Amino acid sequence: MIAMPLETTLHYHPDLVRHAVICFWRRSTGRRTLLVSAALAIWFGVLVARGDRSWQIGVTGAAVAISLLMCATVYVVHYRNAMGKLRDMGGTPEATLRADEHSFTLASAAGLATLPWSSVKEVWQFERVWLLLFSPAQFSTLPVADLSPEMQALIGASVRGTGGKVHRL
Repeated sequence: MIAMPLETTLHYHPDLVRHAVICFWRRSTGRRTLLVSAALAIWFGVLVARGDRSWQIGVTGAAVAISLLMCATVYVVHYRNAMGKLRDMGGTPEATLRADEHSFTLASAAGLATLPWSSVKEVWQFERVWLLLFSPAQFSTLPVADLSPEMQALIGASVRGTGGKVHRL
């Protein structure tokens, strides 16, 4: 038996979009990256304090700068992209999510996209938002407040059913 498609209206606002980007940034850069950057910065400080002028200080300083720059770049690029998409949605940033067991459609003033569930590689379930990941750097944001329990169950089952992963974070 084929179930009827589910449909809901998704409501977006700058705070929610900013929160989604922070969630993505924390999960994608990871604590390990920040810990390694902090350890390198401490080692750099030790070398400077000891008066070291060897090649190690140059390499360590460059590694600290590159790691911090990469972390900042991931956040800034995704933040600017997400806020641009929010602006493209117009005065009332809303989207319609229509889903069945085979595919889902997102429609807003910014455009329309219908995708099979197999295009979703992972779902990151945070308290306020779910992120549908299509690649390591591309995602869509679903506000949890707008997802009924039935829609949540459909999304989870459909993504798992096509080999995707669902992570409750």
